[in-house]
Amino acid sequence: MFRRFFRWVVRTLITLAVLFAIIAISDYISHRVQPNSVLAVELHGPVAERGGSGLLGLLSSHQTGLNELRNAIDHAAKDPKIVGLEIKVIDPQMELAQAQEIVALIQSFKSHGKWTAAYIETAGESGAGNLPYIVAGAADEVSLMPRGDLNLMGVQLRELFMRGTLDWLGITPNFASAGQYKSAANMFTNKDFTPAQKEEDEGLAGSLFDQIVAAIGAERKLSPDAIKALIDQAPLNAEAGLKARLVDRLEYEDEFSERVKHHGGSLHKLVDYTNYARASLFSGFGAGDQIAVIYGDGEIQRGGEGFDPFSGPETEAMTADDMTNAFKSAREDDDVRAVILRVDSPGGSMLASELIDREVELTAKKKPVVVSMSGYAASGGYLISVPAAKIIAEPGTITGSIGVLGGKFNVSPAVQKIYANTDAVSRGANVGMFDMWTDFTPAQSKQFQDEIMRDYQYFLKLVAAGRHITVEQTDAVAQGRVWTGEQALKLKLVDSLGGLDEAMAAAKGLARLAPDQPVGIIELPEQPGLLQSLTSGKMVASITQRPAARFVEPVIELIRLALSGHAIFSAAYCPVVPML
Repeated sequence: MFRRFFRWVVRTLITLAVLFAIIAISDYISHRVQPNSVLAVELHGPVAERGGSGLLGLLSSHQTGLNELRNAIDHAAKDPKIVGLEIKVIDPQMELAQAQEIVALIQSFKSHGKWTAAYIETAGESGAGNLPYIVAGAADEVSLMPRGDLNLMGVQLRELFMRGTLDWLGITPNFASAGQYKSAANMFTNKDFTPAQKEEDEGLAGSLFDQIVAAIGAERKLSPDAIKALIDQAPLNAEAGLKARLVDRLEYEDEFSERVKHHGGSLHKLVDYTNYARASLFSGFGAGDQIAVIYGDGEIQRGGEGFDPFSGPETEAMTADDMTNAFKSAREDDDVRAVILRVDSPGGSMLASELIDREVELTAKKKPVVVSMSGYAASGGYLISVPAAKIIAEPGTITGSIGVLGGKFNVSPAVQKIYANTDAVSRGANVGMFDMWTDFTPAQSKQFQDEIMRDYQYFLKLVAAGRHITVEQTDAVAQGRVWTGEQALKLKLVDSLGGLDEAMAAAKGLARLAPDQPVGIIELPEQPGLLQSLTSGKMVASITQRPAARFVEPVIELIRLALSGHAIFSAAYCPVVPML
């Protein structure tokens, strides 16, 4: 009996050892890079802040994970076996801030004495294509498909006003806001721009436009006036783009790929960035000091396991429970020397924002916290950022929107139009204050506005304390106004401009780590597994989402808030969606 058991143990150990050896050899082969290789990047589909891992990552291959892209390009820049970078810009959907970060990664790669080449299928199809072109233009040379277009058509911020529709339907909006620029509810309460909303949008459009002009001019060595003249002529066909020196070659993708493989007269092996970025089997061992990167993506909600298909390419919501667990984990892990909060959120529930803000504050008392702002960090997304020791934004980040709004709809007149009616028996003067069948009474309206103003004053105090300025100074740049990161830097709402690499350098400095010291990276919150994503519907929504959803997102979000009853009393949300 014992001898038989011993033989079974030996056979099991030998089998496990063989399996481990096979896995180790496969892992080594998959990470082996031949000399004179070229890193191959293809941007196709939504650019998400965080790519999926394991089987989930394989099934979400239509997305570009910015974390994986950053990791691959940063490592390839220092890898002597990687000599060049091939970038194919097919049909990416991204924010200006994300495009600026990718451009910075390409420029950093070039600074190591390595060559870059980009292929763009078309810069925009039936719409503006500024962002795909800006990314491609960062390369040493740019190729365009002979039938492609360059839709460098400028910037537009279009607002939707539905008050006339609501009047026709018989639905009465009851909204209040704190801050003359807090205009998210204007789509329901107004039929056109208010002067403050028009001023805000003009300022945003001007800043975004100037950044795009400056980026294209710097990449192609053309004057701002020349770029503006080309924008006014757009859309441009391929021949016009070549003549204007916006591209260097007209060729098809197969011709581009063949030319890259033989760049400089040498034969190069292409290394896909997703495989190159994937962590080695043994990469986590002996990591030592670590920095936690906590991703705060999407609309801010209470509870846990949030899902919001209209919050951007990543289709996630930032929930208070998930963020609380993530910050608690990072705070209590002695190996974590600093925390980077990566924010890409237009805001949401005021209560959930405060809960997350509290976790950031508790963590900041124990170890350095640095905020890295991506496409959006506005309203509630800005509120959760203020306890950090340093806030870093991209020039094109949509931020600020320090203000509060709330309200409800009275649908009773609309229901009566279809010959239905409702009535109620109640006890308590304000028991029906937030139902959808009545307007606010004058007393309720005043009480509601007072509560909104109290939340706004609380918001101001949080920002003033975090940014080390007075409440009066905060109010002067708040009032619900939305700013770009470039504008926010001048207003002292952020500390510097840059991406996650700059945030990593700042976190190391605050943690008293050497700039070149290797650190382990922990990404939080933990991503859901494949089964959880499939059963929750997240995978289907992620696959079927379209960029057009971004324009209707503010409408859907505010209607959801106004009909939810419990979430509308105080919301910190930014509805701005620039068309770039």
